[in-house]
Amino acid sequence: MRFFCYLLFFFLISSANVTYAQDVDFHLNDTFLAGKNILKVKRDFKDPYLWVLAQNNEVYRINSITKALDNYTSFFNAYQNLQFIDIAGANENVVFIATNSSNVIELKNGSIQVIGTANGVPGTVHSIGVDYTGSYLTDNTYGMSAHPLADNILVIATDQGLCNYDYKQDIMMPGPSHVPARVFEATYRSEVFSDLEFGSYPDVVQQYPIIELTNQTIYGGFLWYGNNSVYGNQINTAYATFGNVIDPLDYGQLSGSLMNQFWGTEKGLFQNARGYSNYSGKGHSEYLSGVNVNKVTSIYGLRYFGTSQYKGLIKENLLIGTDQGFYYSNSGYFNFVNNLNVYSMFHYAGLGNTKINDVCVNATSYASPVCEDGVWVAAVNGLYLLKPDYAPYISQTQQLQVVQFQGHTYEESEAEICANTVINAIILNTGYSANLMQWYKDGQEIPNESTGTLTIKDPGDYYAVLYDPCSVLHFETNHLKVTQISAPVFSFNYPDVMNYCDGSVATLKTDNKVGYQYRWYTNGVLNSNTTASIDITQNGTYKVEVSACVDSWVASKEVQVNFIPVPKPLLHQDKAAYCDGDQATITSDVPIDASQIINWTAYQYRWYKNGALNGITTPNLQVTQPGSYKVEVQGCSGTWVASDELSIGFIKLSPPVIITDKPGYCIGDIAGLSVNFINDGTYTLNWFRDGNLLPGEQNKTAITTNQLGNYAFSISSNITACSTLSAPYALSFDPLPVISIQQIVNTSLCDGETVSLKASYSNGTVQWQTGETTDQINVTHSGTYTAAVTTAGGCIVSQNTSVTFLPKPLLSVADAALCQYTNETITLTAPPGFVSYEWNGQPGGTSFSTNALGTVSLTVTDQNGCKATQTIHITSHCDDIHFPNAFTPNGDGINDTWVITGLDASAKVKIFNRNGTMIFQSLGYPVPWNGTYGGKKLPAGVYYYLINSPGSKQVRSGSVTIIY
Repeated sequence: MRFFCYLLFFFLISSANVTYAQDVDFHLNDTFLAGKNILKVKRDFKDPYLWVLAQNNEVYRINSITKALDNYTSFFNAYQNLQFIDIAGANENVVFIATNSSNVIELKNGSIQVIGTANGVPGTVHSIGVDYTGSYLTDNTYGMSAHPLADNILVIATDQGLCNYDYKQDIMMPGPSHVPARVFEATYRSEVFSDLEFGSYPDVVQQYPIIELTNQTIYGGFLWYGNNSVYGNQINTAYATFGNVIDPLDYGQLSGSLMNQFWGTEKGLFQNARGYSNYSGKGHSEYLSGVNVNKVTSIYGLRYFGTSQYKGLIKENLLIGTDQGFYYSNSGYFNFVNNLNVYSMFHYAGLGNTKINDVCVNATSYASPVCEDGVWVAAVNGLYLLKPDYAPYISQTQQLQVVQFQGHTYEESEAEICANTVINAIILNTGYSANLMQWYKDGQEIPNESTGTLTIKDPGDYYAVLYDPCSVLHFETNHLKVTQISAPVFSFNYPDVMNYCDGSVATLKTDNKVGYQYRWYTNGVLNSNTTASIDITQNGTYKVEVSACVDSWVASKEVQVNFIPVPKPLLHQDKAAYCDGDQATITSDVPIDASQIINWTAYQYRWYKNGALNGITTPNLQVTQPGSYKVEVQGCSGTWVASDELSIGFIKLSPPVIITDKPGYCIGDIAGLSVNFINDGTYTLNWFRDGNLLPGEQNKTAITTNQLGNYAFSISSNITACSTLSAPYALSFDPLPVISIQQIVNTSLCDGETVSLKASYSNGTVQWQTGETTDQINVTHSGTYTAAVTTAGGCIVSQNTSVTFLPKPLLSVADAALCQYTNETITLTAPPGFVSYEWNGQPGGTSFSTNALGTVSLTVTDQNGCKATQTIHITSHCDDIHFPNAFTPNGDGINDTWVITGLDASAKVKIFNRNGTMIFQSLGYPVPWNGTYGGKKLPAGVYYYLINSPGSKQVRSGSVTIIY
């Protein structure tokens, strides 16, 4: 198996010895920093500047357009103790210097900053590069996985890892790798880094993993070295081509299967296919055997004359810097043998065998398509600018096969068109993607035709001249020949718009000629009609195309055919409003110009009132009655179309009635006059006094006035001539009546007495506040009394008077009690200070004595003559027992027993005759004595009683007489 691998290895090495023709020259355009050892040269790809690192830590900036050179060395004087080993510029004001330490020096807008261990730089710096892909790798990448997006990234490779520094935010991005790393290439279209953390496969040589980044994705592969193999033991440089990818915008379209990898060692330049690089026995190519290679990159040429899928004239040439001078290759673009681009190497004699340290391509356009117009070569004796030249190897007289008829195959170089028709010629973007071109006809330039498409309407020989925006080259394309056949002649003389009555048929036609073909369009879409005429029943746009030759059609103009239904009629009334008794005229309007309808017929009408046909068939209608009216109109389609209903009303104004806020008014009053009318804004309201307009009261339904006169109110419609006038109202103001009140006093005004009040007035009726309506009233209480007189006109005048009643004397002599049984006498005492005293009607003093039970009347008179009388009650304070002194027990039912009242139930009653014999006794005396003893009547005479009570010390005794 190993023998087979070596045989294959030998075969592939031998294939590299095949010679391919040179297809580019380089010319020395300019020299900078002559005599200086230029270590690194890096072009910015965001502006036209170039950054240069020379021996002895010298730093320069060059404007690639103006060639102006600026020395920046002094900015870094403080760091001359370090060795500068690499350089990378972000733009004209930002540059980074890698030193042989853990430090990267940043110059940003004139300020120096050191990016070192404290910032996260792991180990000693080896190389740096500005990332143009917008992505960075992390330690979890594991070869070719995630690459988080980021902008403004400086990639720093050290002997202990790869880190990514955001120079805009001045922060280190997370996730550095932790294995030795190198930056081999970092340009706008190619980035190649080491990827040792991915590991390697078993092989007879050492495998060096690398990773290739684009702005869309990443790829990975292996370089081979070590073990004293033919590849050498030290990889100085590495690079990758994409096989058929031309600029960054194409990267994402490819799988990377055509990618080739290149690396330079002390033994030469080596090449393998990325997709087959996981084993060294799978084939490679070797160039510049035994020559120490310091740098490999490539340059694009004639980018506009082809695409990533079509080679055309596109060039991609390798550029190699070695210890023995500058080399370049033929273009390997689309030139494959066993998945490898095949190259021959050419030595640039202009620099001899001068050692070349670095090579960088100069680009003036970075977007699709790109333009790379020069090569910066860093040599031990200066910096050189070389310009590529492809002209000696390209015949500019050859025709580029990039023009064809649109819609035709590439092989069709001739076309036949009908007169009045056109055909387009196009430049295929697969063969030319720039926009610098000029079209020619019959060898003459066609003015103002310099786009990728040419519209051809005349016979002739057509081609284009294509220019390379990146050089002075231009090329003539293949030719296209156009011949012409006479166009068909036909008529289609119709107006742009034709209107037909709905329900009819419209016919369009053109000349029917032998040999002509026809096809009709409805609304821009072919229909099935292929004759010279067409019958139409639907709205739409119509046209016909006529052909006199194959695949060439001449179109008529497009006409609009409309089938017009009867539109909805509109009703109009001759006035905005009508008065009662007016005649209203309703006119119908069908909103269409029927004269423009080709087969129009006269309209028919029928009118409705309140939803019922009324027999009227004229376009207009006169009415005198309110109601809802509508009309139906019929045209050629036979369908009745109804208008909206129109409500007609007749204004009937009833004469307004003036009402007042009072039944009458007095002189000095303000009268309120009003009418019950609600104005919806369509009426004008006016007031008149004695026939004169009151302009200040217009549109008021209520006014106030103190002017007498005859008032009237009118209502007038604002939208018609309807009006009405009220009956006049005679407004007058009565004089005020005169009133007085007289008090008629008969006695002194003491409480409880009566005084008469009499109202005297000139006219009207009187009413007192008490509600009485007589002229004279009697009052018994103090207060203010008001009498109001109201005239027939409603005038009211009031008068009041005050009445005061003097208080009566106050008496409060207490009632008294005595005991007549004991002949007790008591004295009553009246309050002092009165003018006179009367006791029981007899004049007296302040005191009065009595021994009688009953009442005592006391009357006193004070200084105002007011009297007060009190009745004093004299009661008994001993038991109140009544003893009749006689009775008549004769059986007549009257006074037959001796009745004692007030006797206590515990009293003992005993009766004796004159001899002292007890003839009757009782306890409590429940049954009165009937004048008997022992059941027999006692004779008339005097008998004696003795009454005592256990609860009283008194003993009552006396006599009682029996009478017959």
